[in-house]
Amino acid sequence: MSESRSAAPLVERRARKIAHGRHVTFGLSLTFLVLAFLAAIVVRLVDEKDFPTFGLAVWWALQTVTTVGYGDVTPTTTVGRVIGGIEMVFGISLISLLTAAVTSTVIERGREDAHEQTRIQLQENADSIKAELAELRALVAKNGGE
Repeated sequence: MSESRSAAPLVERRARKIAHGRHVTFGLSLTFLVLAFLAAIVVRLVDEKDFPTFGLAVWWALQTVTTVGYGDVTPTTTVGRVIGGIEMVFGISLISLLTAAVTSTVIERGREDAHEQTRIQLQENADSIKAELAELRALVAKNGGE
């Protein structure tokens, strides 16, 4: 039983390290780019008419996954539009997750700073109380414990 109790904090520390805001943000950003790159490959293969070059397909995929959608390049085939729809749904989801990860990191840092300030204040209060007690003890000792 004590083995599982000691393992829990280790597992929790590992999970927190992995889920740290920087790692999540980097992971989501990388996923964002991979999604755009994969969509560019697929749309280039299935819709050569609308995307005659890979560069044009990448441009369209980046516009779509970021939900910018300038409209200068659009798929006209059903398969291309389905790919675009999937790309948009994933893009919107990833933007939401990325925003949440960054917000969570900022809030956690603020919480840690506030906790540290509280800890410092409590330590200062405790030191002040100890100093007062030492003075009282000195006065009591000086007056002969009367």
